[in-house]
Amino acid sequence: MNTKRMPIKFIQIAIFCLSMFSGKMAFAQPESSEAIVKYIKTYAPLAAKEMNRTGVPASIKLAQGLLETGAGLSDLVLRSNNHFGIKCKSSWTGEKVYHDDDAEGECFRKYDNAEASYLDHSNYLKSQPRYAFLFEYDQDDYKAWAWGLKKAGYATSPTYPQQLIKYIENYSLDAINSIAEENDEEKLNEYLSKLSTQVSPPLSNNSEKEDASVGEEHARKNILSKFHFKRNQRHKVHIVKKGDSLSSISQKYHVSIPAIKKANSMKSDRLQVGQKIKITK
Repeated sequence: MNTKRMPIKFIQIAIFCLSMFSGKMAFAQPESSEAIVKYIKTYAPLAAKEMNRTGVPASIKLAQGLLETGAGLSDLVLRSNNHFGIKCKSSWTGEKVYHDDDAEGECFRKYDNAEASYLDHSNYLKSQPRYAFLFEYDQDDYKAWAWGLKKAGYATSPTYPQQLIKYIENYSLDAINSIAEENDEEKLNEYLSKLSTQVSPPLSNNSEKEDASVGEEHARKNILSKFHFKRNQRHKVHIVKKGDSLSSISQKYHVSIPAIKKANSMKSDRLQVGQKIKITK
């Protein structure tokens, strides 16, 4: 036995183990786009519903779900229905599971089903002061949300924002935001149908994989061109939050108060929390 080679081999094994068990620093990546598409098709309606309820963008929620769960295949989500890697915290009184993440055996929230996890994720972001600034961003500004989550300390991975943005752009998840705002179930089904039929499964050898990758990118651009062209023609929808006024909304979107009132058939300046205000430019 060559003892001089032992330290190098030991280091190689140690590095491999660290890469496998480094928690949020290394997310599980699904082997094929089929798993990603299946996840989007399953949870896009729920993400859209939560966006309208709380203001958390559907694109961001889906991207986080994909990343945190490896498109629904991670050990944590299979054991706990926890789609967003939310740890127990002192306020949690529900069921728990223990999972190696930033440290060994950390406590994570366990849910009865995926819907409970999606609702708790929205409520968690809404209730924590450190995430409050996110809700000042436009729901369509997924880059601001992605970098904002990192700034607020949601995850320890230094590439967390870039990974979210990649999912959103590769699968046109931001198109779901406009569909959610319009509450158009038919258009959502059309989007999901196009996504599932145009994204090809990976092939067996490297050259074929490269061709498939080019084909997938072209297909996603087709999705973007169809759904985002319509989106450029639509109005935005602002959900009234506590402290909002017509003046603050006018300044945020650079639209006059009379224009806002006209677009929404408003006879007074009074607003209610949760009210949807159309912004037409």
